[in-house]
Amino acid sequence: MCSMPTYNLGNGVTMQGIGLGTWQCSDEEVRAAVLEALRVGYRHIDTAWMYMCEKGVGQGIMDWVEEGGDRKDLFVVTKLPTNANRAKDVERLLDKQLTNLGLDYIDLYLIHGPIGMVNTGDDLEMFSKDEEGFFNYDYETDLISLWSEMEKMVENGKAKTIGVSNFNEAQIERILNVCKIRPANNQVEIHAYFSNKGIVEYCKSKGITVCAYAPLGSPKRGFGPKNTNILEDPVIIELSKTYNKSPGQILLRHLLQRGIIVIPKSGNPARIKENFCILDFELQPEDFEMIEKLDKNHRSFDLSIPGIPVKKQHPEYPF
Repeated sequence: MCSMPTYNLGNGVTMQGIGLGTWQCSDEEVRAAVLEALRVGYRHIDTAWMYMCEKGVGQGIMDWVEEGGDRKDLFVVTKLPTNANRAKDVERLLDKQLTNLGLDYIDLYLIHGPIGMVNTGDDLEMFSKDEEGFFNYDYETDLISLWSEMEKMVENGKAKTIGVSNFNEAQIERILNVCKIRPANNQVEIHAYFSNKGIVEYCKSKGITVCAYAPLGSPKRGFGPKNTNILEDPVIIELSKTYNKSPGQILLRHLLQRGIIVIPKSGNPARIKENFCILDFELQPEDFEMIEKLDKNHRSFDLSIPGIPVKKQHPEYPF
């Protein structure tokens, strides 16, 4: 039995290598999923304002606490939405998120993306259109002043640690050059068809942990490259037979062995347990390399929104 990988983020915070993702869940669905995950043994829960299910996540946590669980044992991640990518909006949004979650602090608070969207006055309107029907970008996004305000969330105790998501090397480097508190984590798309090795290696070289969203390729996402269901890849199917594990367990185990944190999403109790039970085997080097060779550079999440055209690309577009 392998032990759960853990990563020291500083400030007395430890991040577990396996977490529960909550994208594409309703409040009701996610409440049940979070409670089930915590009963199974998960202690790392990932959510975001953009997912519009923070209240359900908080209710699931409260249900577990009422069963005897201790909030101090949990590692909760949420994210600043891109329509709040201005320094003046950070604490205001975080306060709303803490209220939604029913928590006093967040263990890891991430900037969800480097691109700013115009805030229309409705924080729930995250992807608005301009007068011509194009993506309503805020072209004056200032990542340095934004990061400075994120640091204040640690200083005032509302966040234990802070980090980024969907940032590239140059953007992180600019922050590292001026920051008081270093980014603890970068959450990016990584899976067998998109190894994203450049940013992974860069972050590791800077002592920044890496978390993979869509670690199973997000087959139900509804957009992105077609015919890219990694779970049905012949190599993965064959390895699942060899190890007597599901295709998903093979894919998640591969990422753990790359030193990457994973946050698979599921609302199915059996799948929630299955995704967590990947510590009782290890891929042999030759099998690990077989999965490494599956990389197709297939990015599914390019930060575009289907149905909203872009007139002029944002200066902080990371890809």
